[in-house]
Amino acid sequence: MFEITTIAGGVVIGAGLAWILERWVSLFLKQLDTGQSKEFPQPTTENNSDQFSRWIIFSGMSIAAATLSVWRQWSPELLNDLVLVTALVGIAWIDRKTLLIEGRMVALALALRLLWLAFFAPQEILNSLSGMLIGGGILYFTGFLYETFRHRQGLGEGDAAVLGLIGLWVGWQGLGAVLLIAALNGIIIGGISLLTQRKTNQNFSDLLQTQIPFAPFLCLGGLIVYFLQETGFVGVGFGF
Repeated sequence: MFEITTIAGGVVIGAGLAWILERWVSLFLKQLDTGQSKEFPQPTTENNSDQFSRWIIFSGMSIAAATLSVWRQWSPELLNDLVLVTALVGIAWIDRKTLLIEGRMVALALALRLLWLAFFAPQEILNSLSGMLIGGGILYFTGFLYETFRHRQGLGEGDAAVLGLIGLWVGWQGLGAVLLIAALNGIIIGGISLLTQRKTNQNFSDLLQTQIPFAPFLCLGGLIVYFLQETGFVGVGFGF
């Protein structure tokens, strides 16, 4: 009976967090004032893809929260996990639609993580902060060098902030694995996406100029590395 109650509670929490994300994404898009103020219109033939994505988010968040509730048994670690999952899902969702990083979501997640560390794991603060600073610095410096030599922006400053946020959870030791997973997924999934979007007679050189959001791949890599660390399936440093 307790496990059923735990699962039900997790589903409710997950659905609630998904609803909050939906409202946040909708508000963010309205503030962009790009002529697409209605992010979640009524179901039509034209917006079936948006509706499908919406239900994926709701079902995914509900399943994830229920699974975490059973695993963590309502311990403080559950709150920590939910903050990370919610923040990364929201960041990836917005970046996929707009190629922008929602800085307020990053800042809120950073603040909540630091508060959690202060109350429940103060001994981990130094390692987490080093992960944040090194993670943000790696991508910022990489983007700076790319822009210097190629004379165009390759990585946005928002991507650096996202990796810094992830570093606050995985520590500096897990950053290499996060970047590897993100890069591999970006090459495979991003490459397939570009090929499917290729227009007739479009040159590959022009196709490669198409911008693709990198934050979703960082978020996926961050979640994979963090939960592998937490389950003890691999070492904290992932071998890096």
